[in-house]
Amino acid sequence: MLEQLTSGGWVMVPLVFFSILALAICVNRFWELTIWRVLPPQLQDDLATDPLEINFEYEPDSSSLAFIASAVIARREAGIEMAIAALDDALMSETHRLERYLTSLGTIASVAPLLGLLGTVLGMIDVFQALNQHGARDPAAFSGGIGEALITTAVGLCVAIPSLFCHRHFQRRVDEFAQQLEQEGNLLIGELFPPET
Repeated sequence: MLEQLTSGGWVMVPLVFFSILALAICVNRFWELTIWRVLPPQLQDDLATDPLEINFEYEPDSSSLAFIASAVIARREAGIEMAIAALDDALMSETHRLERYLTSLGTIASVAPLLGLLGTVLGMIDVFQALNQHGARDPAAFSGGIGEALITTAVGLCVAIPSLFCHRHFQRRVDEFAQQLEQEGNLLIGELFPPET
């Protein structure tokens, strides 16, 4: 396996680096984009019963919902307009945090096949140079270039396909969480500022 990777030429260096980086991003996002890191069910229940108690039981950085709820509750004395403004700011900040590294993952998914294609082109150039020097009578002279072309293409696709899949999956998850966080924030505003009857 290592011999095959090294036969892919210098293009394999960025491809291996991108594969490690993509794996690290995926592990990080799998960890961060879980329900208990974003919308813990217990916190949702506590906000529905007594929202003012979260200041004492939950740290703002324990989850996305705790961060948003703490921001809104901290502004409740200033009135509903300030609480809504705090909700909007907290939602924007938390959505940005949830999307962290997704742009890099999408870039890897786009660049890896292009690097594979570059390796293919470089390998084919080597093949034609070997053909010019040795002719078609010696297959061993140009088989290295063909191997380089095939390996870089395969590795580029092996990096790009899972990266693209994970990027789409995580982006969808962030969109769903952002919508749920906005709903929870609006419910909290309704709890803190009940309509006058």
